[in-house]
Amino acid sequence: MNVLAEKDGKVFAQTGIDGPDAFVSPFEGELFPCLIWDHDGCVDAAGRSAIARKLLESGCRYAVCGGQNCEAWHDAIDIEYVEMDLERFDAPEDIPFVMTTWHDAESPDDVAFFFVQNTNFDAHDFRRYLVLHIGTGPTRDELDAAVRQHALDE
Repeated sequence: MNVLAEKDGKVFAQTGIDGPDAFVSPFEGELFPCLIWDHDGCVDAAGRSAIARKLLESGCRYAVCGGQNCEAWHDAIDIEYVEMDLERFDAPEDIPFVMTTWHDAESPDDVAFFFVQNTNFDAHDFRRYLVLHIGTGPTRDELDAAVRQHALDE
């Protein structure tokens, strides 16, 4: 994990993976939004589901999906959320609410702005933010720079 920006007690970090076995939560025990950017479209449906499950189990409560297959990433998060064992919670108000959006054909700057400015909801005032790069591509540095710029209000 690499820290992109820190401001007002908020930490914006990024990490990259090529498949589900590589994901490790950088924010153990903390809830966070995640910007998933698929650079090369190489992760299949089973891999997307496995990554989605790991994200949800590690505290992801908002998934902003961009890049290739962004709608499929959005759907994987939603499906894994529904398939989670929600009966383990004592009361309906204890069930974690998860938001998802996909941003097809939107620029890294537009998606980064949305991620930084629009992912708090209800009682969530997130302090940790994760940019998760899937695969490699030419927009990686551009996306990181855009998140940094919007996080620091530059």
